[in-house]
Amino acid sequence: MRPLSEQDHFEILEVPRDASRDEIERAYRVAQATYADDSLAGYSVFGEGDAEALRERVETAYRVLSDSDSRRDYEVSLSSPGAGGAGEPLGPTAASSRAQDPMPVDDFEEIDEESEDFDGARLRRSRMRRGIDLEDVAGVTKVNPTYLRFIEEERFSDLPAEVYVRGFVTAYASYVGLDAKRVAAGYMKRYRKDCPNP
Repeated sequence: MRPLSEQDHFEILEVPRDASRDEIERAYRVAQATYADDSLAGYSVFGEGDAEALRERVETAYRVLSDSDSRRDYEVSLSSPGAGGAGEPLGPTAASSRAQDPMPVDDFEEIDEESEDFDGARLRRSRMRRGIDLEDVAGVTKVNPTYLRFIEEERFSDLPAEVYVRGFVTAYASYVGLDAKRVAAGYMKRYRKDCPNP
């Protein structure tokens, strides 16, 4: 099985691409029960953080696939040339995220996630390739979505003190499945270089 961060919404719910609404609903209920806090199925398999990450992915997958419009957009995004192929979870929204965010997606080009040079645009592309909305990041990390957007847009002068920015970037990177330490180090280099009041 591929790593969680590489699975698309159908794989997360363990349903075929042509699954009916009822099949998706059933798969969602099974996944909810399987990854619940008190589930014996995952008691010795998942750590608390792993189970929480799985629950978040299950919720996102269900939200996208249970809505006919979101599902149609998602299926199109999976088959679009340059969108990363069928295995890349582009999420609730490629369409909705583009509408909310004026920054270009750059067709989700391949990202070298081992590189230490992480800027705001690369963070955003990494998030979108995984099908994660900015609101999802904010909900889990408890970081104001406005600050998360400023981080992606590198609006350094609108961000708070360096110690907070480092924490925000670390939480963001960790949630989307990146090496948080490496990402924070690379991003903070840019912040210190360009921020008028570091």
